[in-house]
Parts: sequence; C-alpha cells; structure tokens
Amino acid sequence: MAATITGTIKVNVDLAYVTDPKFAGVYTGDFSYDDTHLTKVGEEFLVMNDGDYQARPGLLSLNFRFLDFATGLTPVTYTASDDFNFPDNPVLFFENGIPSQFGMQVAPGNDGGVWGGNNGFMFVDPGTFKFVLRNGAIGGEGGVTLEINESPPTAVPENASPLASLLAFLGLGAAHLWRKSKKANE
Repeated sequence: MAATITGTIKVNVDLAYVTDPKFAGVYTGDFSYDDTHLTKVGEEFLVMNDGDYQARPGLLSLNFRFLDFATGLTPVTYTASDDFNFPDNPVLFFENGIPSQFGMQVAPGNDGGVWGGNNGFMFVDPGTFKFVLRNGAIGGEGGVTLEINESPPTAVPENASPLASLLAFLGLGAAHLWRKSKKANE
C-alpha cells in the first residue's frame, strides 16, 4: 500500500570544515515522497519526473533552508526546482526502502557551482553537503542526516453527534414497528 512519507534533512557544518567559523552550524530542510514505485530491496532512487531506466517517480517535495550566496547572511529556502538539472534532479537515494541521501546541486548562474569554486551548494555521496558563498570567499562542508518523521496516528472515527444518534434510534424504532405491524397484518 502506497503512502506519502515525510522526512527531515539535517546538515551539520562543523568548525573544522568551514573557512569562516560564522558559517558553522546546523541547517535544516524537509522532504516528502510517495513510496508507490519502491521495491524496498537494494539500492533505488526517486526523482520528481518520470525518471529514466533506473529512476522511479515519487519525490514530491524538497525544501532546504540555507544562506544566500552573495552575502551568506540571509536565510533562503531552496526547493527542488532550484536544482541545476531540474526536473531530472534532485534524486533521493534509498537502501532497502530507507532514504540514505540526496543528490542535488544548486549552481546559480550556471558557472560551475561548488565544482567550479563558485557560489552554490550540493548534496553528494556519501551523505556530504558542500557549499561556496561570496563568489568563492567562503566554503565548507558538513554531514547530512535524513530522518523519517513519525507516521501520523491512524484516524479514529469520532462519536456521532447527539442528533445523529437520535435519528438512528428513531429509524431503528420505526423499522421495528413496521415489521411488527407487517406480522400482525399477515
């Protein structure tokens, strides 16, 4: 049975892996996916579109809150459509049905992003986040953790309103009287 599953992205940028300590810290985001097309066996991955011969559709959303590239001061929410290769990316990887990492590259201006030493960020294997800000003046990396949010509790039917209960009781009573009168007429 398919379900929409939500999760949280947590990136921990350690002081040891950043060129300016002001940019160390924890950055977060969220994602959701539909597990309809997952076999939950081995390595698989989901994308937002129809995918190719290996990818399966099912990634529904990705939001990651990080810093603006020009100053590194203003928090910005980046979405899946900010990926350099959207709509074929981002990619959510799974190991036996459990999300293990994202593949995503945000490279504004198409100038190579992190690989070119220019503004951008990326989620890469194995569970690493790399970024470059202020046109290459600031850079760093951190570890990525993906967590699945708890499933919402199963819906419990609410008790019927007093009016509905009264109507049901009267309906049952009317059916009982009708049957009783039908037997008396026979």
